[in-house]
Amino acid sequence: MNTPTILVDGAADIVHISNGDTVVTIPVRMHRRSGKRRMRPAKVETVELSSELTTLQMALVRGHRWRDMLDQGEVPSMKEIAEKENIDFSYVSRMINMTMLSPDIIEAILDDTIPDLTVEEIAIAPPDLWDEQLRKLKLHKTLQGLVRHP
Repeated sequence: MNTPTILVDGAADIVHISNGDTVVTIPVRMHRRSGKRRMRPAKVETVELSSELTTLQMALVRGHRWRDMLDQGEVPSMKEIAEKENIDFSYVSRMINMTMLSPDIIEAILDDTIPDLTVEEIAIAPPDLWDEQLRKLKLHKTLQGLVRHP
């Protein structure tokens, strides 16, 4: 059985529009894993950051890297990641939880504009709904001024 695949040619592109908005085009490819369609970004060049990452940014990076390892089938489970990295299983689980955060929270973490919160406050059992995440972390009003919505 052939798996559906979408390959998009071209490089990632960022366009700044005169009204102040920014349009980001990212080439993607679709593939099927465990009977579900998954959209994965194509390989794109990354820019080296000159400053060090904050604890929350590093947690977000780890979570995405480990989730990608699971999605790509490099490892069969979070337990395997924990053994491979020689760390606790619950830590892996918390970092992967970071990938399920609302876009507003992720943007605030990446911009380093999020109020002083610990990884534990954010990553341990975050609510499924994004609005509930903001309310739980008491960030709804704080992030409204920091994050623009289309």
